[in-house]
Amino acid sequence: MKSLFSTPKKVIILVICAVVVIVAASVITVKSTLITKAEAKTVALTDAGLSEAEASALRTRLEFDDGRFQYEVDFYSNGTEYEYLIQAKNGDIIARDIDSGRNSNNDVQDLPQDTGNQFASDVNSPMEPQGSVGNQPDKEGDSTVQSQEVSLDGAKAAALKDAGLSESDVTFKKAELDYDHGTQVYDIEFYTSDTEYEYEIDASSGTVHEKNIEQFQIQTNPTDSTINSSSNNYIGVDRAKEIALNHAQLNESDVQFVKAKLENDDGGVEYEIEFYSGKTEYDYTIDAVSGNIIEYDVDYD
Repeated sequence: MKSLFSTPKKVIILVICAVVVIVAASVITVKSTLITKAEAKTVALTDAGLSEAEASALRTRLEFDDGRFQYEVDFYSNGTEYEYLIQAKNGDIIARDIDSGRNSNNDVQDLPQDTGNQFASDVNSPMEPQGSVGNQPDKEGDSTVQSQEVSLDGAKAAALKDAGLSESDVTFKKAELDYDHGTQVYDIEFYTSDTEYEYEIDASSGTVHEKNIEQFQIQTNPTDSTINSSSNNYIGVDRAKEIALNHAQLNESDVQFVKAKLENDDGGVEYEIEFYSGKTEYDYTIDAVSGNIIEYDVDYD
């Protein structure tokens, strides 16, 4: 009985294996002929007249839909949402949806397809118009993108109210509209003389979506036990601050210090000096004995 069934089983297994190999080879061959995600992203940004730096919440995904491979590219810029479908075979734009708000007319276009596409079973299948932002599905989940109803000034006021501060008490570092998991939010960042605040404010309701409050640890005296009695040779924290300010071509009255600390790093003693001037952050590492600038970084936000 064993000999009667062993041969058919082997044949079936061989046939299955052959089919799997053929299918896998076909998929590899097909994908090797497609444009890359980076190329699809470039096509969409170029069509929108934007650089990658001007786009936020930028996402690019390869999909197989209605018998064809296509890239879905979507992003935000200055409160406007862009959605593109890009033909993965040749980089042609299948459809675009540009939505600048609930009171604006959407620019929804379905573009002609490459009828020679070997995968296109429905070459005229369009991307359905999404309407206003408030009616569009979230690409990352089942929630809905909420429409913007709160102004930037309103979001800043909401953050300041939650922090118990007035605008004259703080320096704003960042205030912009962004997109977080299906919800439009304002990213608000500001600081006082001793505390940094980061807020996400819901752009629809004005409520606090998320917040982070961090107090600056300004230390002017060494506490590390590894910093020994040779501290008499150190230039001092005031001199270190002066060196950093001179290099940055700023006066002490122009800046807000957030860190001035003597530290031991890999056996070397140095001053860590950090300060803000407006929205610009300066970070200096200065040798505690010679006063030489070891490293510095300037972050223009």
